[in-house]
Amino acid sequence: MRMKDLEIFLDILKTKSPTLTAENFKTTQPNVSIIIKNIENTIGSSLFERLGKRLLPTSKALLLGGLWLEVVEGYYKSLEVIGEEGMFLGEIRIVSTHTIGEYFLPQILYEFAKEYPKVKVISHSHNTGECLNLLKKGEVELALIEGEITKEYAKSEGLIAEVLGKDELVVASNDFILASKPRYIDELLDKKWILREYGSGLRDKFLNALGDMGKEIPVFLELDRTNAIKDLVITKGAISVFSKIAITKEIQEKILFPIEIINVNLERNLYSLKRSTQLSSALLLKFEECLIEAFMAIAKS
Repeated sequence: MRMKDLEIFLDILKTKSPTLTAENFKTTQPNVSIIIKNIENTIGSSLFERLGKRLLPTSKALLLGGLWLEVVEGYYKSLEVIGEEGMFLGEIRIVSTHTIGEYFLPQILYEFAKEYPKVKVISHSHNTGECLNLLKKGEVELALIEGEITKEYAKSEGLIAEVLGKDELVVASNDFILASKPRYIDELLDKKWILREYGSGLRDKFLNALGDMGKEIPVFLELDRTNAIKDLVITKGAISVFSKIAITKEIQEKILFPIEIINVNLERNLYSLKRSTQLSSALLLKFEECLIEAFMAIAKS
């Protein structure tokens, strides 16, 4: 049975007249009679008592009417929901590098969830290499990473890369005297350096920015969590490099002190990547639009 057949059946329960129902649905009385007869054949019993031009519903017809009214109302409610949300209904799977996932995304995801409560965003954090691997395997629809990605590299991997925004890396220590003036990197080679693990976009950017001196950094310890590194720099007097957003509070509270490194550019891009072959959806495009707007707002703040 079609949804329209159920609607005609429900209307007959109210009008008790094939003629009036035909007028309501802008069809003919014979068509209405055929639809009712087909429903009765499907059910296997008569649903109306014929009294001249009137149709009186049986108890079974009234029972079915209550059940089918819920079906019809549910159907139109689903269309209403889809219409109201502009097709923004479903699930998005994303992956991000740790700094983005910990310091940029939470606020963005919160605002997106408020605006589109029927969308579920599943988000995980990994290092750059694993993010790209998950994206290429089709396990996520979007990867947000900190590592340097050229358009040529992205194309060779079957990916599309867009710049989301910019980020600044900061070398930091708990020693305010050390941070009291700009330093050459070789002035810091006697410190206990704690860096992120291999595959980290932050680590790669920092060491690449140092050029040949990057090979001279004495890595005392490697950890895969920014907060763990931050705690050791604060409590043990070690030194490390962070995304500036990750230590903004500590800098303001004078717990950590940024050290300006002479002749080293520590600015980097943040990227959004997706597969070049994946089908676009209104939902994913809307999420990307919200991401871009959020990062633009961050850049202005």
